[in-house]
Amino acid sequence: MEGRRLLVLDEPMYPRSWNADRFFPMLPGTAELTRVLSADEVQTWITYTCWTS
Repeated sequence: MEGRRLLVLDEPMYPRSWNADRFFPMLPGTAELTRVLSADEVQTWITYTCWTS
């Protein structure tokens, strides 16, 4: 998992009172879906990304 980037597409955890969008016209960005994780892979990533109390 080290050295990899993970993009999570989900609803925000809580509502925000500001617009969280960012726009940089001189810095184009792209994203490409290469595959969808299996359920086992999701569980592995959750251990690295989940908040614990």
